[in-house]
Amino acid sequence: MEEKAKAFLDDIVPEIQSLNRKTAEAYWKASTTGEKRYEEEYARSVKELLAIYADAERFQTLKKLRDASLQDPLIRRQIDLLYAEFVGNQMKPEQIEERVRLETEIESIFVNFRAEYRGEKVSDNEIKEAFRRERNTYKRKDLWKASKQVGAQVKDRLLRLVRLRNETAEALGYRDFYQMSLSLNEIDESELFTLLEELKEQTDQPFSDMKKEMDKTVAGRYDFLRPEGIRPWHYEDPFFQEAPKVFEANMDDFFKEKKLEDLADRTYRGIGLDVAVILEQSDLYEREGKSQHAFCMDIDRAGDTRVLCNLRSDAYWMNTLLHELGHGVYDKYHDRDLPYLLRQPAHISATEAVAMLMGRLGKDPEWLRCIAGVPEERLKEVRESIRKQSILDMLVFVRWCLVMVYFERDLYTDPDRNLNQRWWDYVEQFQFLPRPEHRNQPDWASKIHLAVAPVYYQNYLLGELMASQILETMRRELKTSHPLVEREEAGPFLRDRLFKPGARLPWNEWLKQATGEKLNPRYFVEQFVDAEATTVEKK
Repeated sequence: MEEKAKAFLDDIVPEIQSLNRKTAEAYWKASTTGEKRYEEEYARSVKELLAIYADAERFQTLKKLRDASLQDPLIRRQIDLLYAEFVGNQMKPEQIEERVRLETEIESIFVNFRAEYRGEKVSDNEIKEAFRRERNTYKRKDLWKASKQVGAQVKDRLLRLVRLRNETAEALGYRDFYQMSLSLNEIDESELFTLLEELKEQTDQPFSDMKKEMDKTVAGRYDFLRPEGIRPWHYEDPFFQEAPKVFEANMDDFFKEKKLEDLADRTYRGIGLDVAVILEQSDLYEREGKSQHAFCMDIDRAGDTRVLCNLRSDAYWMNTLLHELGHGVYDKYHDRDLPYLLRQPAHISATEAVAMLMGRLGKDPEWLRCIAGVPEERLKEVRESIRKQSILDMLVFVRWCLVMVYFERDLYTDPDRNLNQRWWDYVEQFQFLPRPEHRNQPDWASKIHLAVAPVYYQNYLLGELMASQILETMRRELKTSHPLVEREEAGPFLRDRLFKPGARLPWNEWLKQATGEKLNPRYFVEQFVDAEATTVEKK
């Protein structure tokens, strides 16, 4: 069986490798140009790839190999990973056609969408900028509504896609697509939601305390507005997934007229990781027709790693660039001697952990001093504000993640329920944010992840927990509180412990090998939840 497994891999992997590259190239071109021909090329490539994974005869062979007692751990792991891909794509040709069509159409709508605000077309960046500076409540409300317009455009397609995904999962014996996705990604649903309930309970009071303080500040920016009158459009992010800047430090000022890619390059060089080639291959500035989002792509698992951003000289895009390059270095520094199927992160949440670890640097006073060049005297003035803002940012993000994860489970459990209402039920429950009066629109559908990155959001939350655990390990072993600021020994730690193993091991075993223990939320709680409680006690 060992020889049969090796022969099977030798036969199928070159096909997958070739199509993966072809698909990635087409997606990159579609995202950077918005041109229909590249969208069509991407759709064709995806269908070819899915046809491989849907091959019933190969799937039967794969099941036999998976049930065999394979001794070579690398062969065993490749078979396990391939099996997960095949299980999730056991579809009829017409189902593949429909799935790819819907996903491509929805992606295209998001890429090309420009909201209409008071008779003008505006980009996502323009909406974000307006939310930062506009102080007229009625204009902000119109801006917020404009940011949700894309939801109505994609809702029907998204619901058809949800039902199609469920059909595929149910035919394989799963409850729904949500359960199948978690299982194939080596996440136990019961364990995940037990963890989420614990995080909710641990953050309820700290989040409530900080939100009260935050809402007083936000309300003070508007005439005749009381904290209890705060609505979604009074914050700076339309989903309230990012906290408004309520403490004294204006982080945007630190990056005015600075070239963000130079700061990012210096950051990574300072810890012994080279991102120059990644930056050269990337597409970093906004233009018409280009995707308004940010992502990193490993084109070939052999060094061609690219980042898409829409940079402006502000704190948001500084943090985003550091984050995306975190994905980039993980991809770049895989062990090239590993088999192709293992030259990828240990898990989606593993690469998110590294990206989040690096993205946090934009709020680190030591990084601001050493890399961004913020004067020491200025840092003394804003250090406490930065600390409080960082804690608030994280608590807001955790509560937002709870909305997404719980809602998405319900979306697949019963897509015929009143989803507009269900969305706001969770917003009120987890974000403590009242729903807008008389609002009955598919606001949930305006979140792109539900369509193009299904059952993904729990990976952001797991990634934050892992990031804190990795950071604590680095602090302990490198004997410094700032292991990621101009410490060359950080690079070898990240390369050897996190990147080089690739996907050899399931993610919790990978984490244990890297840090000495499996996922432990204690480090995150100590860093952000307990820290906030200490802040409240000091008052």
